[in-house]
Amino acid sequence: MENISQTNFTIPSTHQLLRTQVYEYLRNELKAENLKPGMFISMNQLMKSLGISRTPLRDALLQLQTEGFVTFLPQRGIQINKLSQKDIEDMYAMLGALDSRILLSVFHKIGPREIEQMKQLNQEMYTNISEDRFYNYWDLNTAFHHAYLDLSSNAPILKQLNIIRQRLFEFGKKDWSRKMREMNYTEHLTMIELIEKGDAVGAADFMRDVHCVINY
Repeated sequence: MENISQTNFTIPSTHQLLRTQVYEYLRNELKAENLKPGMFISMNQLMKSLGISRTPLRDALLQLQTEGFVTFLPQRGIQINKLSQKDIEDMYAMLGALDSRILLSVFHKIGPREIEQMKQLNQEMYTNISEDRFYNYWDLNTAFHHAYLDLSSNAPILKQLNIIRQRLFEFGKKDWSRKMREMNYTEHLTMIELIEKGDAVGAADFMRDVHCVINY
């Protein structure tokens, strides 16, 4: 069992945490890699460290389990989930299917402002690559796709896309090579070109069948 004192928790200053606050706090710990894949944590240790009651903590952890971040294991505690290669491949397939569906549904709303935003964000990603910076690469990548995703009002699909992207890019593997980041940049250029041409089906097909296919 992982000792909670070794996870570099920063105990919140507030004394009364609601379930949503506990949830966001744990998500931040996952993103900061203070809670690592494969690690076991215990309800009792978290309650003691954070100074909270069982109910909001349990509810927050159950939500994280529903989203696939943790698993409750009887007599062992809660384990931070690892992503297997099969998990990653399946999640990319889901990402491509859902993202392309949204892209098709909002294509008529994509205008010069969204296209310019995508170009600027992709250029910032290229600058990160050329200067070998990586700290905000995934934030820029997410923002690139949200330039058109935010035009949708389909809350259930957007929520699932957000969870998938976070699991893959924020809490999952971050060790993309320079070559892969360059390929990502180039594929974004193709997407922008297809959108500028007004080719909705081509852009959606490219998203699903090329951009969201693992090439490593």
